[in-house]
Amino acid sequence: MTSANDDADRASLPVAVLLLVAGLATASLSGAFLKLMAAELNVAVMTFGRYAGYLVVLLPIAAWRYGRQVVAPPAAATQFLRATLILGATLSFVFSVRYLPLANTVAILYIYPFVVALLSPWLLGERASPAIWFGVVCGFLGILIVMRPDLGVINVGTIAAVATGVFYAFHIIVTRKLANAAPALVSNTYMALVAIALISPLAWAWWQPVSLNQAAVLFVMGAINAVSHLLIISAFARASAPALAPFTYTEIVAAVGWGLLFFADIPDAITFVGIAVIIASGVLVSQSGSLGRLIARRRGASAGG
Repeated sequence: MTSANDDADRASLPVAVLLLVAGLATASLSGAFLKLMAAELNVAVMTFGRYAGYLVVLLPIAAWRYGRQVVAPPAAATQFLRATLILGATLSFVFSVRYLPLANTVAILYIYPFVVALLSPWLLGERASPAIWFGVVCGFLGILIVMRPDLGVINVGTIAAVATGVFYAFHIIVTRKLANAAPALVSNTYMALVAIALISPLAWAWWQPVSLNQAAVLFVMGAINAVSHLLIISAFARASAPALAPFTYTEIVAAVGWGLLFFADIPDAITFVGIAVIIASGVLVSQSGSLGRLIARRRGASAGG
C-alpha cells in the first residue's frame, strides 16, 4: 500500500527529471562557452566574468528570499572553505578545456563520486558497501580508458581535469560537513561572492582588454550557469536524490553534443567505452547503500561551481 507522499513523489518525478536534465545540459553549455573563450582570455579574467554573470542572476533572487543571510550564512568559515574549493575546481576546469575536448574534460571530472566514496570512511565516517567499492574500481577504470595516459608525456589538460574532480570531491565532502546549514541558494550565492572576491585581485593584476562581444559571452556564460543551478535545485526539491541519480550523468552526454556542435569534436570509440563505464559505475555507486545516497544527495545540494 502506497502513501499519499509516495504517490506525490512519483507524480513529480518526470518534472524533476526534466528540470535536472535541462539544468545539467545548460551547465555543460556554460562549459562550452568557457572553452570558446579559453583561447582568447586568461583564466583569471574569464573566471571573474563568469562569476559576475552568475551573481547578476542569483544575487537579487537570494537577497530577496533570504536577506542578510546571503552575505553572513551559518557556518561561514566552512562555507568559505567550500567556496575556495569550487573556485579551485573552476580554475582547473578552464585549464583543462584549453587542451582537451569538452567531453573528455567533463567525463574525467566525474572522478569525483569515486574520490568521495574512497575518502568518506575516513573523513565522514560513512562506510562503503562491497557494491560501492566495485563501482569505485570500475569507475577509475573508466576514467583511465578516457584518459589513456601516456606515462612518457605529461598532459596538462588531463592533470587539470583530474584536479577539477578532486577539488569537487572535497567540495562535496565539505558540503556534507555543513549538513544543510543553509539553503542551497544561500550557499551557492555566498560561494560565488567569495569566489569573485578571491579572483578579483588576480583579474586586476592580469587584466587584458575585453571586447564588447567577449564581455557579452562572459555574462551569458555566467547567467547560464546560474540558471542551470536554479534548475538543478528545483529538480532535487521535487524528487529524491536516489531517484534522480541515474540522470546526473546527462552532463557528460550533453558535453559530447556541445563539443560536436561548437568544436566538431567527435569522441572516438574508446572514449565512448570509457564514458559508458563511468556512467554505469557512477549509477551503481549512487544507488548502493547510505553512502551512495549521500553522494547523490550532495550532487543536488552542491549545485554550484
